[in-house]
Formats: sequence, C-alpha cells, structure tokens
Amino acid sequence: MFGFILSPIEFVLVTAYAPLVSLKALESKSLNDDTNMLAFWVTWTILSAVENITWGAIWIFPFYTELRFGLLVYMLFFEGGKTVYRLAIDPAYQKAKKKIPAELMEQLQTDPKAFLMTMVEKGKEQVQQLMAKQGEAPKADKSEKKKKQAK
Repeated sequence: MFGFILSPIEFVLVTAYAPLVSLKALESKSLNDDTNMLAFWVTWTILSAVENITWGAIWIFPFYTELRFGLLVYMLFFEGGKTVYRLAIDPAYQKAKKKIPAELMEQLQTDPKAFLMTMVEKGKEQVQQLMAKQGEAPKADKSEKKKKQAK
C-alpha cells in the first residue's frame, strides 16, 4: 500500500545507513553494537533469501511492505536485531544443526569448496534417482562423456 514511499527509504537505510552504522560498530570498543549489527545482517540476509527463493511471492501478502519496513526500523534503531535473531533465527538454526551430520558441518567450516562439491554430487545423484523412478534415462553431462571417451 505504501511501498512507493517506504521502498526508497528502505533502500537508503539498507544500502547507506546500515553499512555506516556497521562500520561505526566495528570501530567501537563495545561488543553490544557489534552483536546487534551482525544479528541485523544475518536476519536481513535470511529475509532477502526467503524473498528470492519464493520468487517474490511473499510480497502478495497484505501489508508485507509495511511489516518489512517496521522490522527494518526496529532492528536498526531499537537494537531489535539481537531480539529477532534470538526469537526467530537461532531456534531455526539449532533445529537445522541437529539434522545436519557433524562431519558435513565440519567440512563446511574447514573446506567450503569441498563441501559444495559434495552437495552438488549428492544433488546430481538425487536427480538421477528421481528421473530413473519416472522412467526417464538420465542424460550424462559433457564432462562425464569426456571421461568415458578418454578411458
């Protein structure tokens, strides 16, 4: 409803004000502002990711723009980043952490590239299994064909 007014303000807050406050927090001796800004960025990134994953479908909810703007103001000006993180992000993270095997978490922390390659291979296997169940023969990608030809 008020997106045409709130969107430009939100843009300025996220692209100019929040980075400036983050830099100021990094220069200060206090960890309180550092924690709040880190929680802000984690929360804002997750919110943006959800919007991207849903291809923007979340925007059809009534007053979503106003709620999002209110969340932004709360997190930036009222130290709400820590609160939102504690109430929403951390519980979800703890649940996800329990479901992810410890060796995968360790690999993600020690060698992110290897972790990503492992996940890509697992994804390929799952797609091939799905296609096999549907009766379609999976198409080998070009790199696999080259490997077979080289042998």
